[in-house]
Amino acid sequence: MKKVWWTWDVRMRWAAGFCSSKESFEANYALAVDAASRHGVDAIVIWGFLRDSHGGVDSARRVCEHAHAHGVMILPGVGIDAYGGVYHEGNSPWSLDTYLAEHGQDQAQNADGSPMLHHWPPTAKRARRVGCPSSEALMTYYRDGLDWLTSTFELRGFFIEQGDVGLCQCLQCSARKRTSTLKGGLPNSLDDMARRLPPLIRHALSKRPGMTVLVENYCGISPAETALVAPFLRGFPEEVFHCWQAYDAPGRFEITAESRSPALHGCMAIRSNNDFVGGEIDDRDNIRQANRLGQQAGLDMTYIYGEYPDEWPKTAANYRAWSESARLSR
Repeated sequence: MKKVWWTWDVRMRWAAGFCSSKESFEANYALAVDAASRHGVDAIVIWGFLRDSHGGVDSARRVCEHAHAHGVMILPGVGIDAYGGVYHEGNSPWSLDTYLAEHGQDQAQNADGSPMLHHWPPTAKRARRVGCPSSEALMTYYRDGLDWLTSTFELRGFFIEQGDVGLCQCLQCSARKRTSTLKGGLPNSLDDMARRLPPLIRHALSKRPGMTVLVENYCGISPAETALVAPFLRGFPEEVFHCWQAYDAPGRFEITAESRSPALHGCMAIRSNNDFVGGEIDDRDNIRQANRLGQQAGLDMTYIYGEYPDEWPKTAANYRAWSESARLSR
């Protein structure tokens, strides 16, 4: 299985500072890249890849150059209708917040007609604007933003998702059917994902063929859930890696021995051992089980949080168990 570390910049613990400055951002990801190359990790996903507060384009480019020199891909997180678009936070025309501040007609709405906002991560100082999934103008904006992102950093891939930030209640969106499988938190729409992501991905691949593209669908891979989700995946390019949740908490599995991937490629998403799920834990048995079941289901990639340094004993053991079980299941 291909191996990926999934990270939020604000939770990185490899160097001091949680990526709060240019220096801490570059130091955190330099150390993570060095370790990734030791563990045979193919790529690192970075949510918060572009922020003015930690150096913007210049620092992000240095991280990419260091990663390329060590044979590790950088996959920026790209939010569609949420999470800042291609430029997570800052004074950039490619920041979704900047765009929506100037084009309020394209912002998602609450039921009372007020502008929809989302606050994430918890450490964020302010709420973020959310795009309306009915806006065709935003589709043009995202397409152009992906062109800018992939060419500016000569990327070999990216991670993309239709934000799980709640449902727009404007008249157009409310009139459409919306299907969600999210088991908690704010709902997302599989219909919006299936309508908006495939044309953007196809456009990006037409410009830069061969890129590695991961798509988050927020779903487990139980037989019942994949039966529901499979129709929404038919419009995606075959080369896309669809991410499936191994468990919603360590030990509560959302994959079984009967699970099978409904797509050609898939990624086993192992969410444990990070600040969001309780901190550092010994999760080796669950990690091995997840990769074994993922391979049996036909998944050819696995991701795990890569925010903690491998000098922490439990984290180092988890990384080894994850890497070894992924290698054994090739």
